[in-house]
Amino acid sequence: MPYVQRKFYFPEDLYIALSLQAKQEGLRITDLVRTYVERGVRSDTRKRNRGYDALQELAKLGKKLKWKGPKDLARQHTKYAAQAAEEDLERIYDQYR
Repeated sequence: MPYVQRKFYFPEDLYIALSLQAKQEGLRITDLVRTYVERGVRSDTRKRNRGYDALQELAKLGKKLKWKGPKDLARQHTKYAAQAAEEDLERIYDQYR
């Protein structure tokens, strides 16, 4: 795989920590940083996919249970969200009267 060369700046204390860890593990700092970046990207991708998977499951459940919503929900989502929030606030207010 071809590599792209970039220049990064680290705070001194982070650089020292990376340097010590690389030395302990017998690696170059660049290899250690590359490993950390790869882990971070993979972790972020998994987190994003979890949200996507949850939405997919919710959509399947909605179809199965034949949930219906307003036809213009995509265009008017702010309006509907505000109405729902207001109803929640009224419910909470009524609960403590």
